[in-house]
Amino acid sequence: MMIHIATELPSFHSRYQSEQDCIEAVIAMKWPNGFICPRCDHTKCSCLSSRRIPLFECGRCKHQTSPFVGTIFEGTRLPLLKWFITLELFLLPDGISATRLSQVIGVTYKTAWLMLHKIRHALGEFDARELLYGDVKVNSDQYGRNPDRCTVSHPHASAVVAGCTVDETGEPQQVKLRLVQQKRGSDRWAARRDLTAFIDEHVDSLSSDVRLFPQAFRLYSPLRNIVREAWKSLKSTYGALESKHLQAYLNEFTGRRWLHLSETEVTIGQRLLQMCVAVPGISYNQLITRQTNQPFAAVA
Repeated sequence: MMIHIATELPSFHSRYQSEQDCIEAVIAMKWPNGFICPRCDHTKCSCLSSRRIPLFECGRCKHQTSPFVGTIFEGTRLPLLKWFITLELFLLPDGISATRLSQVIGVTYKTAWLMLHKIRHALGEFDARELLYGDVKVNSDQYGRNPDRCTVSHPHASAVVAGCTVDETGEPQQVKLRLVQQKRGSDRWAARRDLTAFIDEHVDSLSSDVRLFPQAFRLYSPLRNIVREAWKSLKSTYGALESKHLQAYLNEFTGRRWLHLSETEVTIGQRLLQMCVAVPGISYNQLITRQTNQPFAAVA
């Protein structure tokens, strides 16, 4: 089963055939210019390799640290090779469900669910940092409305603000989808003040042109189509999504879309790995206790 799936993926995983390959990749990503002590910034160290995950001891202050500290892999008991396979499956055009992942890599559903949410968390952190810049369009829209029907709204749709940069042909490039709190139902749309708040938080102040489309019948069509694509994609892979984690799944869709659009097949996996190494993980308790539709910590 695993071999069959891997043949459908980019060449990312083919570079990492062993646990040692994966560990060395994380070390190289964490310290691209060589070891730096997190306590005193000293660059000389000794490696204690008797453990499964090596420890690095600073030559000056003797502080010991693991390359996994401060990454989504911190505290994991799983082989890193399973994480790398998960990263590649995550990059499939429509992602992979926790149920399917648990079958493929041989872990419990709870473990697979947590692994995928840790990756979504890393993607969401980077999405929050990358502001829209240049020619920007911003729609008031609804996520969850069936695009094949003519109705304007849907009783279970969620109001979203959708923003994107566009290229010279008018096609959306980088996209952000943000749920609007307390606006779920047939008559719920993002108001102009919600669009303005979105611009303040997610659009670079030096952008050359920012246009708002606050009315349901006058939306920027290419961006509206992406909202519909998000609904179709997430629905096909995950089915009905509880509102509590919906923002994380929207971040997954837009983040994966941007990775595929802006990176080559060779570098897309490396870029995702870089995000996972640069962002501390989120715990299971933090995930299940956060408020509905709210990202973790300061992620927008």
